[in-house]
Amino acid sequence: MPPVPNKIDSMSVAGIGNAAAGTLAADALKSIFTDRYNKPATKGDLIALGNKIQRFQLVKNLAPGIGGALPYFDMETKNIVYRNHNDLIP
Repeated sequence: MPPVPNKIDSMSVAGIGNAAAGTLAADALKSIFTDRYNKPATKGDLIALGNKIQRFQLVKNLAPGIGGALPYFDMETKNIVYRNHNDLIP
């Protein structure tokens, strides 16, 4: 009996199409069944979060200082600072 040569698999257009369709279907199902809060953050989400966080956050449970200056928490220095409203305008 003569030896039989091995068949080498080749790529076909149908195989590529099936793989693409399967990937699209799996991604669609994953997107549909994943809760909005469990999806990964996008670059746009991080930029929006950064825009919400300001350097000075008003501290509501401290009394105003001398001259009516309000207490703020400085996010960079991690200290409480008393500032007038005019001081906060850049």
